[in-house]
Amino acid sequence: MFIKRQSSTLLMGLCVSAVSIFSAGCSKDDKPADNGGGNGGGTTKSKFVFVVYTDGSGGEAGRYIVPVEDATKGTLTTTGVGVETEAYSFIRQDNKLFGIVYAAQGPTTPYKLDADGKLVKAAAAINTEFTGIYGTVNKDAYVGGSVNRSKESSVATLYRFDAVGNKVAGRNTVDLAKITGTEEMAVWNGLTQVGNKIYVPYSSTPGVSGQNTKYVDSTWIAVFSYPELAFQKVIRDGRTGFIGNWFGMQGVQQTEDGDVYAWSTAGGSGTLKSTKHSAIIRIKKDTEVFDQSYFFDIEAATGSKLARGEYIADGKFLMTIYATNETGGVSGGRVKLAIVDVFRKTVTYVSGVPEHAQMSYNMKVYVDADKKTAYYVMKEDSGKLYLYVIDVAGASGKQGVYFQGISDVTSITKLNY
Repeated sequence: MFIKRQSSTLLMGLCVSAVSIFSAGCSKDDKPADNGGGNGGGTTKSKFVFVVYTDGSGGEAGRYIVPVEDATKGTLTTTGVGVETEAYSFIRQDNKLFGIVYAAQGPTTPYKLDADGKLVKAAAAINTEFTGIYGTVNKDAYVGGSVNRSKESSVATLYRFDAVGNKVAGRNTVDLAKITGTEEMAVWNGLTQVGNKIYVPYSSTPGVSGQNTKYVDSTWIAVFSYPELAFQKVIRDGRTGFIGNWFGMQGVQQTEDGDVYAWSTAGGSGTLKSTKHSAIIRIKKDTEVFDQSYFFDIEAATGSKLARGEYIADGKFLMTIYATNETGGVSGGRVKLAIVDVFRKTVTYVSGVPEHAQMSYNMKVYVDADKKTAYYVMKEDSGKLYLYVIDVAGASGKQGVYFQGISDVTSITKLNY
């Protein structure tokens, strides 16, 4: 999941061009990796923490990290509470929020709440990589991957970051032009811990400016070892399209029973449309092949394509489904919110949440520790940004906090203090 980062001048540039580490020697875990969400259990207080972009109406536009105690009502502004940051990507781990600057060397700064609930820097910034993917592993670290989308620089770096010691604990490289088995190269879209492996879904690109991929009817997940972060194999399937989108950090999730589910919009790339149906597919526990007996055809179930998803619990995902024939990549299209049960193969639209334009890159979602309530950021057609509070069991939502003077929200989580 995700809390891919997960706007300003940098975001506009990204739009034009286009949330798991464990100690060595531990055994496979049947449970999905903790994505850093929830209240944990070691403290008694917590605050929501948002990363927002101000619209300049109250002064100079900028990027801020803003804590708030109650996000179910009221108005959120950056006045007097926001901490300005240069980071774009944010990932929660070890009860800290790591802000990664989208630039060469990827300077990374951890933030935390002090004893009074005030947001402060937890340590000095550490250089990492020009980071394009990232995801938590266990409860003490995360893995990031460098930005590589050109055949001229196809050798990418994976690194593991020690969130407790605030340091890069290891690196390895992989040539993304050599793992596809075609003349094109891989562009990775996120990463997820599965047992003692790292799963990295990717799409395909010629890696040459002005050219578009011709491979849109296949699914690929690159598998890497841990802690070595060494490339091992590619898991392939031909029943739907590629997983995820650039800078999306979503598309693959392990459930409590140890199985892994992956989903695809099957929307194609550029003017080339996929001939496959949008669907959810499965990798059974302790296997590294797609289960041919499982195929949840989202198009057959809804008449439309799946956009994005974030895991809740017990096989249930909070997902967006396209409301029209228009699909997007990093952005674009109109969507409706739904609870999708991959165990029962059901789709239940969330009442009280209006159809809306899809936000950039990924869903901005936080799920409470009890898994009964989810929080979803969206921009209404009026142009106003709201947090919607979702009752998972009832598949219903209502307006929560209103973001005043804010043009975009790129991250939502909770920190304890």
